[in-house]
Amino acid sequence: MSSYQVAHAMHAAGVPVTTEGIEFLSSVRTRQPNAALKLINVGSWQDGILRAELRCAEPGECLPFYVLVHDSSTMPDLWSQSTAQTTTPVRGIHKTYDVRIGDPATLVFEGRESRITVRVICAQNGDRGQKIRVASRDRKHFYQAEIVEPGLLKGIL
Repeated sequence: MSSYQVAHAMHAAGVPVTTEGIEFLSSVRTRQPNAALKLINVGSWQDGILRAELRCAEPGECLPFYVLVHDSSTMPDLWSQSTAQTTTPVRGIHKTYDVRIGDPATLVFEGRESRITVRVICAQNGDRGQKIRVASRDRKHFYQAEIVEPGLLKGIL
């Protein structure tokens, strides 16, 4: 993963940055060296430094990760001026999810010799490959599920 890829994703989301101001907070491993990135949110960190959350555009390609942007003095006011270490969605980015809170879905539990299908309501937003919380339609039972595709979830036991 490179600073150029991060800067490109941030520019695409309307947040102009330079590659020199980007600091990775951890190493990022991807399956492909030039994986496309997606900016999830950006927020103030401290003293004019921003913290941005990114992930690979292709689900399962990499885990979400954070970078600090040190040269934020020339950036437009796209983040909240709230307390340090908070993040807010970038203005202008309308996040679309594969499943949204309140969406009906089918939850499938599979074993060696059995398959159970349950109609559920999503209790969290999420994208393919992410784990979310869901509830039975009567909201008496809660489950953890992995998003397979919109409307289809895999049960986690």
